[in-house]
Amino acid sequence: MRFNTKRDFSFLIIFLFVFSLYSGIALYSILIENDYTVLIPFSLILVFLAMSFLSILNTTYFILDHDKLICKCLFFKREIPYSNIRKVEKQTGIYAGIKFSTAWRGLVVYYNKYDDLLISPEKELEFMHEIQKKCPTIQI
Repeated sequence: MRFNTKRDFSFLIIFLFVFSLYSGIALYSILIENDYTVLIPFSLILVFLAMSFLSILNTTYFILDHDKLICKCLFFKREIPYSNIRKVEKQTGIYAGIKFSTAWRGLVVYYNKYDDLLISPEKELEFMHEIQKKCPTIQI
């Protein structure tokens, strides 16, 4: 079963911040320095950043396979066997680890002995119910 990633305001805020920062530097160079040579590189960087943000939004998803959880974002992929997953819980604070998430809040998957991963499926309750059905030993 495939779950798309949740999208919220945080991803848009980060994109707008980066866009305004680059636009401000470009405007400064054009208006104050009268340097128009900066337009092409800055435009290319902005187009690349916009395409990157859109690609991340469109390629982030989570699959509950018959024997493992597959998390995919761009060209990054993490496969976690259900037998290695210890616990799945809602994120409670600021998370500082590996993220396959495009939302501010999500679910933390604890696996192996010390590994964890933040994911953000659109339908969190359905995701938790389905993963519980796949492996009843997972603590939720």
